[in-house]
Amino acid sequence: MRKNFHRTLTALALVSIAAVGLLASAGSTGAAKKPYIIWLEIGAGNPYWDAQHKAAAEAGRRLGFDFKAVSGNSSASDQAAILKQLVDQKPSVIMLNAVDPKAMGPSLAYAKQHGVPVLEIYAVNPAATDSITFDELRSGRVDAEYAATLLKERYGKATGQIAVLHGILGQPQSDLRANGFINYVKKNLPGVKIVAVQGTDWTADKASAAMQDWLVKYPSLSMVYGLSDTISVPAVNVAQRQNRLCTEQNNWTANKNCIVFVSVDGFFLNEVAKGRLFSTELYSPQWTGWKMVQVAYNMALKKKVPKVSYLKSMLVTKQNAACVLKMTNDMINKLTTFPFTAAPTLQGIASNVYHCQVLDANM
Repeated sequence: MRKNFHRTLTALALVSIAAVGLLASAGSTGAAKKPYIIWLEIGAGNPYWDAQHKAAAEAGRRLGFDFKAVSGNSSASDQAAILKQLVDQKPSVIMLNAVDPKAMGPSLAYAKQHGVPVLEIYAVNPAATDSITFDELRSGRVDAEYAATLLKERYGKATGQIAVLHGILGQPQSDLRANGFINYVKKNLPGVKIVAVQGTDWTADKASAAMQDWLVKYPSLSMVYGLSDTISVPAVNVAQRQNRLCTEQNNWTANKNCIVFVSVDGFFLNEVAKGRLFSTELYSPQWTGWKMVQVAYNMALKKKVPKVSYLKSMLVTKQNAACVLKMTNDMINKLTTFPFTAAPTLQGIASNVYHCQVLDANM
């Protein structure tokens, strides 16, 4: 009897252990079904990148996926090695903001071989599973079209000298953004001359140095086109110290030697509202982070997404700056409730939710 009793207890214990094992297995299987998305960034410490990652994490909270951002150490070789390491973790999708897209070929092949989809961001890379980027040629062209209206208002016709504060010469994102502007000027504004195109490596110091040089070399300079607010504003500061800055409040009618600044990315949108930048084009790191990770999430769910998705920046001038600034401040301060899905574009959210004037609807 006692032996049979012990055998019964042992059998029950084994059944219990097996049941626990099954439950644990079921639990782990359930957890594995929750998508896991990794954003492999260029580097770390950039406030624009940090803002994007916060928005992506918020999307994960709302939509139901795990999210992590990883630095590529601002090194193409490091980033390529890190991508392989991340592939071995078997995430649902890896988002890649490549330091150098051309250097990522072997690592992207490794990801494909191991069945991990990669979403290239801010570039179009056929070797990636899919790509999402801004229409940089359009951004440059829109700025050039608006620049033409300012030059016509200033001189009575489209004429004058323009210098371009470039980012990284040879970087696809940077080159396209510059060429969209330059090509429009060359094709449509024969009276306007591009006198300089200066790379800055996206750094304030190099932008400031270029502006200091231009003030001496081009005394008749009419305008500067900056590929990012983060390099435009340091150059604005240099021009202002030399009494060469055009502002909305003190333009060429009061200072015939002043220089107009038009820019891209909207990171210092408040400078348009203050009148020191005549325009910028809103990219919004929060909106961008949400839109890009949303595509990655759809990939994780095995939904069909375009091989290449293009996002559109939004033109901001004195006409709509105050309204658009309210929208962007809400993205920052009310991230957990901001209506990112109210419209598919920045222009749609601005118009439908905030009733802002959209200036580039047909551009």
